[in-house]
Amino acid sequence: MDTMFPWFSQLIEENISVLGQDWWPYGIGANRKALESVLRYHAEQGITDRHFSIEDVFVPELLVW
Repeated sequence: MDTMFPWFSQLIEENISVLGQDWWPYGIGANRKALESVLRYHAEQGITDRHFSIEDVFVPELLVW
C-alpha cells in the first residue's frame, strides 16, 4: 500500500496482524456476536427491561445480510 504518510502502511499492517484481515466488519451477520453481547449486557445491567434479540431491534430488511 502506497500512501503519502510513510508510517500509515505500517499502522495498517499492525491492525491487520492484531485484528485480522476484516478489522472493521460491516453488517449484522459479521457483527452478530458483538451485537448479541451488547443486547445481553443491556438486559443484565437493567438498561432495558428485557433481553432483546437482534430480530427485535432491527427491521427485517436488514437481517438478510
